[in-house]
Amino acid sequence: MTEYKVEKKSRKEFRRIAYAIRKFLNLQNVLFFPVVQTWEILPELFPEWEFRIVDDSFLPSNVHGYTDVVKKEVCIKESVYEGACLNRGRDRMTILHEIAHCITLGILGFRLYRSFGEEIRPCENPEWQANCLAGELLVPYHLARGFSIEEIMDKCGVSREAALKQYKHLS
Repeated sequence: MTEYKVEKKSRKEFRRIAYAIRKFLNLQNVLFFPVVQTWEILPELFPEWEFRIVDDSFLPSNVHGYTDVVKKEVCIKESVYEGACLNRGRDRMTILHEIAHCITLGILGFRLYRSFGEEIRPCENPEWQANCLAGELLVPYHLARGFSIEEIMDKCGVSREAALKQYKHLS
């Protein structure tokens, strides 16, 4: 169970944020989001943040990356970065998930609270929010509406799991 919750945001709000990010990066009409290229320009966009690729042994085997908003640092395992370079959907999602934490909690300043055992709705869960923003960046609603699951996987470079999740929200 998540120990923290964040201020409530809807999928529609994340869809608007994703579109604004795409517009800022001049990618509003580009279907395949350039995850690796975006990762590589983040230090220029946010010079107060550190974006690091770390040796796989630096993190536990079940941790693929992390974002520390206090230290202003995002770390990704080297194998995840290499997988993203090979356009592996899961690795592309992982990188954008961590970038989404950086954006929501660090850049946009979403308020984070301790939950102290209370039930947290998905729209208040920081992990759901990061997945939602990453999914909306990878599968842009305005470009992918009407796509099949296979088309989403192929044209957006996402895993089947991510394609299924986004597909449910494209109608």
